[in-house]
Amino acid sequence: MKLKSHLAASAAAGILAAALGAGGIPAAQASGKTYTQEVASAGTCTKMETATVHAFRASGYDVSGHACLKSAGGYTLMIDYSK
Repeated sequence: MKLKSHLAASAAAGILAAALGAGGIPAAQASGKTYTQEVASAGTCTKMETATVHAFRASGYDVSGHACLKSAGGYTLMIDYSK
């Protein structure tokens, strides 16, 4: 079960990294200079946080802060960034 979660998080991070490299921050997921993404569980959010921060930095963005916050639907990944 953990392997499936890890693989899903890794696949999603890979897709995000490709999207960031190809066209910048996905417009539907970004508001101003804070990227947000809904995530179902704390463990997945933590894995996505690490991978997504890495993808932002690899794409030339400066990351000033990031967190996984408890929300109504589970957790929200938040990343503050600038170019």
